[in-house]
Amino acid sequence: MLKHALLVLITIFFFSQPSYAHSSKVKLEQQLQHDAEVFLANEQFVSLSVGVVTGKNSYTKHFGELTIGKGNKPNDETLYEIGSVSKTMTGLLTAYALHDNKLALEENINRYIPDDLSKVSPESNPITIRQLLSHTSGLPRSTEDLGLASSASDEQAFLTQLNTYDTSDKKGRFLYSSVGTELLCYLLQEVYQIPFDSLLKDILHRMANITNTQVNLSEQQQSLLALGYDKNMELAAATSKASVLWGGSGFIKSSMSDLVKYMRLQLQQQNPIVIASQQTLFEVSQTDALAFYWIRSTDETLGTYFIHHGGLMGTQNWMMIFPQHELAISVITNSGSPSAASELREIGMNIAKVLINTAD
Repeated sequence: MLKHALLVLITIFFFSQPSYAHSSKVKLEQQLQHDAEVFLANEQFVSLSVGVVTGKNSYTKHFGELTIGKGNKPNDETLYEIGSVSKTMTGLLTAYALHDNKLALEENINRYIPDDLSKVSPESNPITIRQLLSHTSGLPRSTEDLGLASSASDEQAFLTQLNTYDTSDKKGRFLYSSVGTELLCYLLQEVYQIPFDSLLKDILHRMANITNTQVNLSEQQQSLLALGYDKNMELAAATSKASVLWGGSGFIKSSMSDLVKYMRLQLQQQNPIVIASQQTLFEVSQTDALAFYWIRSTDETLGTYFIHHGGLMGTQNWMMIFPQHELAISVITNSGSPSAASELREIGMNIAKVLINTAD
């Protein structure tokens, strides 16, 4: 009798697992198919790529075409510019450097570089690594705000101009700063004595076997790059080595295959580097804070989660990490239309709610 009861329990267990997984996948596909149809009904959008990591499983799906009228559907190896989601990768590299004792959160940046930036970061009121990671350094949003061209790529000119900027009355307040992120890329390059792009590729490969994510693409990789459409539905030129500084603020390119690996890494709650990169550095409100560039939010249903948006002239995307639910989502389109940002965020959140509710 006992043996029979045990057999029944084992049978129920094994047969209920695939049933749950199947139910989740069906609901995910239904939601995604609906959202993709609504999204692509807008003539401003021509493609949609989605990646989902849930537990030990991953799922990718692609819709539309990359070039109007060509029928060239994106796939897992299509390379997209990920815009400011790049910052989260720079944040992860910084957490790696902290773990490696190459940097310290509260140190004056001048400790790590040969250039004298004592005017912008004096000992009496220094810029710290923490401030760069949390957009509280007082540095401006863009190179244009710094007094340079938007396509500035001369590293020495950047540092020289940076040292003329007065941050004294801005430090300690949240002021979104891609300039600060580029400065952090420079610091990482200096402490490791490796070009930032090489450091990025090396650490991502070491931590998550990521192989196709970088700032500057090879000639072979160029053929995989998704060209995007700007808000006027004209093809937007992708950023190139000639038009960026170090690139970790918004110019990294990646594939959905690699982004799935990156999201899986972000869900490793036993990894000390990942955990460090998700720690709160600056409280913005009762529900929102800044981690290592991630926006950390809390929600009654979703729990504590991490989110970041990225957008350039020809691309928009969101990445969402829900550690408590072992869930992560990436949604991308090759459209620079401002309205894509809110549409993609809604798609990502719809996916999250469907999967979390199914799990419940």
